[in-house]
Amino acid sequence: MTRHTQIKESCMRHVRILPLLLLFCVLFTAGCSTKSRITPMGDAPHIPAGSTFAVGKTVDESGYVFGEKDEKFSLPDTMNVSLKNALTQESMASDQGRLVINTRILAYEPGNAFTRWLVPGAGATKLSTESDVCAPDGKVLAKIPVERSIAAGGGYTIGAWKYVFDDVAKEIVVVLKKDMASK
Repeated sequence: MTRHTQIKESCMRHVRILPLLLLFCVLFTAGCSTKSRITPMGDAPHIPAGSTFAVGKTVDESGYVFGEKDEKFSLPDTMNVSLKNALTQESMASDQGRLVINTRILAYEPGNAFTRWLVPGAGATKLSTESDVCAPDGKVLAKIPVERSIAAGGGYTIGAWKYVFDDVAKEIVVVLKKDMASK
């Protein structure tokens, strides 16, 4: 075997591995996504700096129905607890907060970690919400839609049905903080 043939065969072995490495990189970097923004309503271009927030009413408009074997829990209660915790961690929570955050759960799918492991993209955990930031008089100052999807991963995404609420709540707080700082 000539030196040229040996080099050619070595290159061919590496070329066969390249698609597997590329697939591995894609699966581990594209497993989760979050979309969010803030839409000011009315005259105020931004949430006033230093505002504190109370968690208001959360309603479930997702239409999700738990299966017989599913662990049942209240989607609105879980969202309220997650949002209260996220606000508290950033020192933005107050039971008598100047502003109130009311949230609608628009879509929810608990997904399946085993399915995500077998086929990335299938079995995704999804949560879509829209939060209204309201003034004391009830006037809506801003809307914050957030969509969170956990579409890939296996064992490390077990429990995503719960922590997706924490992720969405943290994203709402991040959006609020950015808006208050952008004055």
